Amino acid sequence: MAVTRESPNTWPDTQRVQRPGPRDELAAPATQIVMDREAYLGQATGDVGRRISEDQVELFVGGDAALSLQAEFQRMGPEYIALHDVGMSASLRLLNSMVGPAGARVQRLSIRRQGQGVALAVLMFVEVKLADGSPVRVYSTDVQADGPTRMAMARVLLGHSRLGVLMVGEVPPQALSHQLAPLREAMLQPGWANRDLLLVPLGSSIGLAGPGAQLGHHTPVAVHVTPHAAKPKHVWTFVGGAWNRLHGMPGGERALPTELSQAVPKPGVPATEATTEPMPLQPADEPARPMLADATPMPQPGGTGWPAYAQRCALIKGVQACCIFDMHSMAVMAAAGDAPSPERLARQGAALLASMLDASRALGLGPAQPEASISTAHHHLLLRPVPGHPGVALHLVLQAHGSNLTLARMQLERIGAPA
Repeated sequence: MAVTRESPNTWPDTQRVQRPGPRDELAAPATQIVMDREAYLGQATGDVGRRISEDQVELFVGGDAALSLQAEFQRMGPEYIALHDVGMSASLRLLNSMVGPAGARVQRLSIRRQGQGVALAVLMFVEVKLADGSPVRVYSTDVQADGPTRMAMARVLLGHSRLGVLMVGEVPPQALSHQLAPLREAMLQPGWANRDLLLVPLGSSIGLAGPGAQLGHHTPVAVHVTPHAAKPKHVWTFVGGAWNRLHGMPGGERALPTELSQAVPKPGVPATEATTEPMPLQPADEPARPMLADATPMPQPGGTGWPAYAQRCALIKGVQACCIFDMHSMAVMAAAGDAPSPERLARQGAALLASMLDASRALGLGPAQPEASISTAHHHLLLRPVPGHPGVALHLVLQAHGSNLTLARMQLERIGAPA
């Protein structure tokens, strides 16, 4: 398809590969009556979920996670960006690159069933400040959930986004058409609200003009293709530029910063705690009041469940080291045993899981979280997601002599993770 670069509707840094019909403007969110005044404490209008900490948001639902999230998007009408991986895992790495310069954290939206603590799905996102100071969320569709839920959540996130971004790895043309086919089918459905998709080639040898034109053919969605993006900063420059053109000139109130280092503001310094009055001294003739023997300190975030879980895993015969870690931030949640250090186990474990997921997607094997066992001359490695805890993984090092890999995996199945 020919590309007209002189057209005022053509983006200078992209190729317009599909010209849709008249744009359907997003309807303004309806006025809502919030029954619980604490439900969205500390959040901007239109944010989905209840904020419980600086980097944690919860959404309690009564049914299917994807359908419930879709209902929230339809009810609240937020504007956001959705990053979707095709043939590789890059969206979560981009989020980490965005928060790195600010020393902030990638945030989580945990979708839980009412009355239950286990998350049905966990979405990772960051908040970027617009020129007017209001935040806009950037979600990854790499959702921590079971296979069917992951695919359904990805469709919901892309389908209701203001700007959908497809980050495409080194995928053969035939495999790429196969992977984009379900997305095209979803775009043809009446409930698809997104009107702009951006295809960003991360592989140096792939051409996306043809697949992009085929993806947007006979749909109301405008599909644009950027030049090759070799680094995360290049990806964000294209994403920010696309967002700004959708909202008018780059200097407008809804403009995004296009520099990756300025995308996420540094976390604010907490206000100094108010001073307290000293307690009066107890009179000498009044007997001292005994301290409450049954008083217990307030539990810390995460509690003691993960350290106890790590200790139980370390009791498996032959275990040399055990580490429980966050797959996205690589933060150590608990550890037991000797060398290697927990930090190294977390870092290398996250890299191995990401590489395996890249290979699985490139081979068309689906987006399910992989697990692995690796054997060397003197050691075995067991690497697996923790069941019931999306985004959390276990990295176990066993001595080859004196351990049984199959038995160790069976024993791990019997050790219950914290609720």
